[in-house]
Amino acid sequence: MNELGIECFLIFLSYHVELFMNKKELLAYCGLYCGDCGGYAGEIAESATKLRDVLKKYKFERTAKHLFPEKLKEYDRLYEMLEFVAGLKCDKPCRERAEGSTACEIRQCCMERGYYACYECDDFEVCEKLESMKGLHRDSCVKNLKAIKEIGLEKWIETGKRYWFGSDVDDV
Repeated sequence: MNELGIECFLIFLSYHVELFMNKKELLAYCGLYCGDCGGYAGEIAESATKLRDVLKKYKFERTAKHLFPEKLKEYDRLYEMLEFVAGLKCDKPCRERAEGSTACEIRQCCMERGYYACYECDDFEVCEKLESMKGLHRDSCVKNLKAIKEIGLEKWIETGKRYWFGSDVDDV
């Protein structure tokens, strides 16, 4: 391989390493993948913002009050909820947030132990800290962490099945 070929290969390699590193940063300590989350992607917040803005533009509160007084008697509450949901967007993954900016015990535990994520701990399958995630995410965290431990983080990010509360396999 000539010098140009080697240089091209190194550029290609550094590009893919950078891509992987960017994707790697989206793994939360608990095993969830921020890249799959509507909060991180902002889709839910943006949709709420758009609906709120359209309602405001057309002064829909007047329509609600005068044409649908019974059905939309709590229109003000709907508007408040849209305001709240519009603010539900993560600006960065948990591992990029400043220390002390979150009360997550899982994050704190990993940071104290020097773990990238819980899959590096031998006790993650029985960890009480991960229990707090089960209400919303069921067994998704443990399923993801087992898979990462089995096939490795890079392969899991590229090809692995990622679980979260919205994945069909976790629906009850």
